[in-house]
Amino acid sequence: MRTLDDLLEPLLGLDGRPAPFAGPLRDLLRDVVTRLDTHLDQRAAQAPTDLYLRGQDLIGRLRTVCRVPGRQVHRAVQAELDDAASPLRVPLWSALGDLAGQLIILLHRDGPRQGEEADGDLVLGLVGVLLGLTHPAPHQETRREPPAAVEPVKPVEPAASVAEPVEETDRRGPDDLTVRLRDEYDRLYQDSVVYLGEPDEAPETAEELWIGLHVACLRLPEAIARFQREHFARTFGGEPGEAVVPALPAIGFPGLGDPKGPGGDHWRSARTERMYDILVEMFAVAELDPGVYHGLDEMARDAQAPIRLDAETRRQYRERAWTRLRELDELQPGDGLEIRYLAWVDEVVSSFFPLPLPVPDSWWAERYRRSRALVLDAVRAAGGKADVLDGRPYDRALRGRLSGTQMIMPVEEADADRVLWTLRLPWEFGGSGEPGRVVHGVRRR
Repeated sequence: MRTLDDLLEPLLGLDGRPAPFAGPLRDLLRDVVTRLDTHLDQRAAQAPTDLYLRGQDLIGRLRTVCRVPGRQVHRAVQAELDDAASPLRVPLWSALGDLAGQLIILLHRDGPRQGEEADGDLVLGLVGVLLGLTHPAPHQETRREPPAAVEPVKPVEPAASVAEPVEETDRRGPDDLTVRLRDEYDRLYQDSVVYLGEPDEAPETAEELWIGLHVACLRLPEAIARFQREHFARTFGGEPGEAVVPALPAIGFPGLGDPKGPGGDHWRSARTERMYDILVEMFAVAELDPGVYHGLDEMARDAQAPIRLDAETRRQYRERAWTRLRELDELQPGDGLEIRYLAWVDEVVSSFFPLPLPVPDSWWAERYRRSRALVLDAVRAAGGKADVLDGRPYDRALRGRLSGTQMIMPVEEADADRVLWTLRLPWEFGGSGEPGRVVHGVRRR
């Protein structure tokens, strides 16, 4: 099992190899040290001497881990989190959660960079270890619950004595599944807000919460999603693939039923069948995820922002998808029109998505990659050209490559005036072609 020390040392460059994330990671660790040091100093008069000295030892390890290997940070962190009387337990739990969130933002802020794949895996591994420390599997004798929120420091009364241990008994019983699942749901959104955004109102029943947890994981990078699903399985009983509720529609991970599409369809074209498989899975998820939007031109003409895919809109969207599929399937393989219709089906796939927009290596992103690959391969085989415009400057993409109403999304300044999402691929071959359509960023006011 990997530890903080196993991951921090290569990420900080202590093993002598290049470490592109070392600078930002040092800054994040300094913030953690500052928070813990301030908190411990404020509570020095209330803390038992042995716990105060142990806290200072942990802070010293964190302060010097950037320069000295073998600091055994993992063991020291775990000792504080396991001790309810520790004056650092609450702020440490909070600081580790914030560190995990900042690492996720750091990893995806600028998109993938050449030569950093292995380092990105280390960062994701570090996020997983941090989540494992703050939300461990409950197979041990006692389960570590999240500490109570930090309260403002009050002046020490003259008669004050040693601080009382953090009280953890005023909680609902472990058999209250709905309460436990709601806590898990809130924790997931708090830890992964950069991927999931702010949640809508939490589902009410245990089954809806269980579905919501797994649907949310489809928006996370696969390494984080896999860790979360294994955590859910351990926390709520059973091995990975088992669940506390009946089998759910298939959405890309073990233990769920088969997705359903329109009855009576038998596809002649292999490309049509592959597009069909992609769409069926995505529609199964859209039925369960309230945070899915669309930007299909014929249903959102002149709309300047993505539209929420409610129940009625979802039905209309499916009808258009199956119509385009059947039209594609009627064409002869190699027909010049096949590429045009294939691109139109890909447009249906790419024009509905969750917000925040899917990140690379998520379940959603993998479906778009598979759909776009079918179009790109077909165009290139015909000697033509097609492009995915994601990440390009908007004004450059606009020149001769886009048409129709382009959608906008308010973003931070770093992403303003960039293409955030390709709704329709621009393509051309043999004198034929079609311009693209995109969602692009505008500066948040």
